[in-house]
Amino acid sequence: MRPARRAPFRPRSVYYGWWVLLAGGVTGFLGFGAMIPGFLVFAAPIGEQLGIDSARFAFVVGAAWAVGNVAALGAGWLADRYGGRRLVLIGGLLSCAGFAAVAGANSYWQLVLAYSGLAAIGRGIGIVPNLMTIANQWFVRRKALTMTLLNTAFAGGAAVMVPLLAWCEGEFGWRVTILCVGGLSGLLVVGAAVVIRSRPEDIGLLPDGARPPAATAPATRIRRIEPVYSDSDFTLRQAVSTPAFWLMTAAVTLRIASADALVINQIPMLVWKGIPQDQAAFYLSSTFLAIIPIRIAMGLAATWVPSRWLLIGGMSVGAIGTVAFMAGSGYGAAVMFVLSIAATEGIATLGWLAVGEYFGRRSFGSLVGIMTVSFGLGSLVAPAAAGWIFAQTGTYGAALLAAAGMQLASGLCYVLARRPAIR
Repeated sequence: MRPARRAPFRPRSVYYGWWVLLAGGVTGFLGFGAMIPGFLVFAAPIGEQLGIDSARFAFVVGAAWAVGNVAALGAGWLADRYGGRRLVLIGGLLSCAGFAAVAGANSYWQLVLAYSGLAAIGRGIGIVPNLMTIANQWFVRRKALTMTLLNTAFAGGAAVMVPLLAWCEGEFGWRVTILCVGGLSGLLVVGAAVVIRSRPEDIGLLPDGARPPAATAPATRIRRIEPVYSDSDFTLRQAVSTPAFWLMTAAVTLRIASADALVINQIPMLVWKGIPQDQAAFYLSSTFLAIIPIRIAMGLAATWVPSRWLLIGGMSVGAIGTVAFMAGSGYGAAVMFVLSIAATEGIATLGWLAVGEYFGRRSFGSLVGIMTVSFGLGSLVAPAAAGWIFAQTGTYGAALLAAAGMQLASGLCYVLARRPAIR
């Protein structure tokens, strides 16, 4: 008879879900921060060396986000059915290998295959949104807090890694920097996979630290139990039959498409407004730094205020800031741009929190996977379209107006999405 597995580490006084959250947060801090927004700081040196203009580089990044989001569809289903732990290891290593392979790229299409292909598929499978799916399994009563902490770790990684990578690129060059980050991230992913467990039931627990009725004092040996779902946990078929799911899908698609168009093109947009190239990277880092307190504040506010009202508020502030940036110039416009993106990204956690609150644990990964395919198309089109508009007209004005309209439409969809009931 096969012996039961030992828990890797479970202090009696600490719910193991917090260790899972810590491992996921650290992985997201480096993996997301370095491989997604951090990659933007290499736009100028890669473009200069490989002969890539801003529009084509924006396509590389947008395609990477789109490919990763499409990969998340299958990953979400696998996470719901088999758990997300193995996906962290497999996807994380693929992502790190692809990112490191960028260091050897000598042509545009090699860059696309390495970053928009291999690294993007790995990211979609193992990092985002798989880490959120795992967190959603471990916590129910503390969902708002834990989702806020995890997504804040993503933003914190971006805030730290952007200036750090910019400095490393200046000192060691973009190839050495990218290769080292890929290798370090791979080691971190292996360590995280040792700690992470897909569900609390995998080690004989229930969400939030509850124990099955038959459980007694903590034991050194554990036995897996079947996942326990409540009456409010929707099946995939039930969830996709609700108007709320499709309104939320439209909302997140519009929000992320507009955000990607602005974030991916943030440095050239700031240069267009008269900000020097080297200072533009500082504003990109400041954007993610500003996101951190907003995410924490919004996560706390969601305890008392319905998420949909906070979401429309954040998207409205973002739209106002985008228009103000378009109309202004210089450093004042740059500050408004930072606040605009920070507002719309600062409330991002609430959108995913609402998915967990509305539909429960059972099909969270699959539902998020469907959503990521939808906003993945926006991630592919919007950034490249903004770059193309500038290449054709010499101005980002039309792209900024379109982004502001999408931000307002996203907020409206969020506020119309009400919590559904299982029929």
